[in-house]
Amino acid sequence: MSYRATIAKISRQKGLAMLAFLKSELFFRFLGGFAIGAVAMFALQPNNEPPALTSTAIASTATPVGSAAL
Repeated sequence: MSYRATIAKISRQKGLAMLAFLKSELFFRFLGGFAIGAVAMFALQPNNEPPALTSTAIASTATPVGSAAL
């Protein structure tokens, strides 16, 4: 068998292995998980309203004018 024939045979075997993987239940479950995750990310994305349980007050970081540094 020549080198080219050997390479072609190996390539054909790899192609068959890849085709078998793409048709496998493992791949379909893996792909299904991504599909469910994509739908969940789209459905559960936050809207533009501010959260209901958080305060809108902004904390001050400046020191008062008359206070002495400790």
